[in-house]
Amino acid sequence: MPFSHIRPVTGRHPMPWCLLLIGLLLLLPVPASAQSAPAVRPRVEVTRSVVRVSDLFQGPLPAALKRHADTTVFNAPMPGKERFVPGAFLARKLSLLAGAKALEITAPNRVCLARRGQRLSDKRLLPFLEAVARTTWKGPVAITGLRVTGRRTLPLGALALTPDTKRARIRKNRVELPVAVSVSGTSMGRITLSGEAHIMKDVVVAAVSIPRGETLSADQLTLASRPVSPSGDGILTDPALAVGRTATRAIASGTELTSRLVKAPPLVKRGDGVRISYTQGGLVITATGIARETGGLGDFIKVKNSRSGKGITCRVIGQCRVEPFL
Repeated sequence: MPFSHIRPVTGRHPMPWCLLLIGLLLLLPVPASAQSAPAVRPRVEVTRSVVRVSDLFQGPLPAALKRHADTTVFNAPMPGKERFVPGAFLARKLSLLAGAKALEITAPNRVCLARRGQRLSDKRLLPFLEAVARTTWKGPVAITGLRVTGRRTLPLGALALTPDTKRARIRKNRVELPVAVSVSGTSMGRITLSGEAHIMKDVVVAAVSIPRGETLSADQLTLASRPVSPSGDGILTDPALAVGRTATRAIASGTELTSRLVKAPPLVKRGDGVRISYTQGGLVITATGIARETGGLGDFIKVKNSRSGKGITCRVIGQCRVEPFL
């Protein structure tokens, strides 16, 4: 056949079997030597008390490390804390595991080991003190200035709080209560709660600013609901106890009035002769005495009994009239 009748084969499409061969080559697994070396994460967070091999890497472990997944590498920090370890030291330690040396494990310069935990909130602790206060004082009791001694971040788990009410202590209006703490059935020791107890009461409040030395009138006073100490601390609850008294210092508007902020005009002066009256049932006993202090209506002063010479505490009830405080 003459060569002029032979057609060139250029320009034809590749044979279908060539495409099939290329596809098979792409599906072949990549040799292990071509895989990237496993890298340790720069920050490792755990909830347990130990750091394991499986915690150090992101994603599935290589076959050589998978059998060591539950092997402990380090003890974890305390809950809520973190610490750093040199990456080179960590990579070298992992390479000592059987079959792991060939993996050429890499790590950043420093690896942060952190342990998650839980904190005791004031909102959860406050009701324990309030329960103790309600059994001690009547009325709506509130706790302020909560302090927690021994509080720390706890491990994750089921939290149980057990107040020891038998060891609760009441000092004036301050409450102290030990509470046992456990997580998932494991004891975490004790914490101590303390705070100031207050009762909501209607108290006398200055409606306007009152200068020092001014005699108080009814239109300068009002009643307002405020938290007060169960012991009272001398706070006035009746406006009649303040009207006619003198301000011992300048009183700002909204200030709660106490017996120290106001004083009554003196009805008894030091050295005055006074009449001491004591009433019990239908029996009235009277005596005379000498005032050792100056006082106004309702004030407590020292009085010397003229007959016995003994000193007694009396309350001023009128002009040069007192009654013994027993």
